[in-house]
Amino acid sequence: MEYSFENVRTSGAYGIFNGFFVFQVGPTENGDKLGVVRLGGHSEEDESPLDTVIREVLEEAGIKVNPINSPFTYYLECHNQANKIFMNESEVVNPILIKGNKEELFSVMYIALAGNEPHPSSESKGLLLLSPKDVELICSRKITLNEFLKQNGYAKLKDNFNKDLVLEPFPQLIFLSNLLKQESNYIEKAIKSSTVGNDQSFI
Repeated sequence: MEYSFENVRTSGAYGIFNGFFVFQVGPTENGDKLGVVRLGGHSEEDESPLDTVIREVLEEAGIKVNPINSPFTYYLECHNQANKIFMNESEVVNPILIKGNKEELFSVMYIALAGNEPHPSSESKGLLLLSPKDVELICSRKITLNEFLKQNGYAKLKDNFNKDLVLEPFPQLIFLSNLLKQESNYIEKAIKSSTVGNDQSFI
């Protein structure tokens, strides 16, 4: 893998607030489902991937995040199976996921601890705060937003949503569902850290 931070096009975060993963929610392009989408976006000129993810998460959810170094990284090229790799330890903060290739540029995802409570901003229609069980629920079967809320699901909605639409997990949420199974010990420690003053001593 010929990966370079200079070739990163988009950066996103699995932002964790008080034990919950924060995702955007809003109508898909066709308007027939509600997409559950990661926080993040495109890099601006001369921006590092870390700078991008910190800016984007603040703009979309009002969260000041602290990305944490991952001891391992999964690399996913196109639609192939993700391979577990170990990055150069000299990097300040390694992402937990790298997707793409040198020709098409890369997208990265970080684990990040939230320093404050999230709120939908002008760039987002709503937010879902998902427990690990919520992640598995949305990724394993069709469930509407209304059904999710009736099961004590936690959402912060700014717009009037059609709550009878099905929640559609986007790729980063599906990958997180797999991470929760394959790297349960690490993710559980990150979740615990998000509830005890953002202590990073487990890294």
